[in-house]
Amino acid sequence: MKKSITIFTAAMALLVGLAVGLMIGRNTAQSAAAGTTFYATIDGVNQDYGSLTVTGLEVNSVNFRGSFSFSAEDAALEWRGTELTFDELREGQTVSVTFTGDVSETDPAGLSGVVRVELLDDSK
Repeated sequence: MKKSITIFTAAMALLVGLAVGLMIGRNTAQSAAAGTTFYATIDGVNQDYGSLTVTGLEVNSVNFRGSFSFSAEDAALEWRGTELTFDELREGQTVSVTFTGDVSETDPAGLSGVVRVELLDDSK
C-alpha cells in the first residue's frame, strides 16, 4: 500500500512539473515571436519605396543606437492606437520599431521583417 502511494505521488509530481514546464515554454516562445523593439528618430522617408531610415536613441541597448533602413510597406503604422498612413511619417519624428527578421551588416544596417512602426510624438 505504501509503495503504491509513493508511486502515485511521484507520478503526480511529474505531471505537475511537466504542466508548469509547458506553460513556461509557451510564454517564452510567444514573447520571442513578438519581435524586438527599439526607439528611433526618423532621418529619411522614401515615399517611392515605402522605406524609412532611422537612428536609434541613446535609451536603446548599444546594438540599436546606430542607423537603420527598412521597408515599412507591410508594417502596421500606428499613433496612439489609431492607424497611420505612410504619408504621415516625417523626418525628425520619434518612433518605436518592432521587427522579427534579421539585421544585415550594411551602412545603414538593414532590418527585415518589420511588423510595426509606432509614432511616439504627442502630435502627428
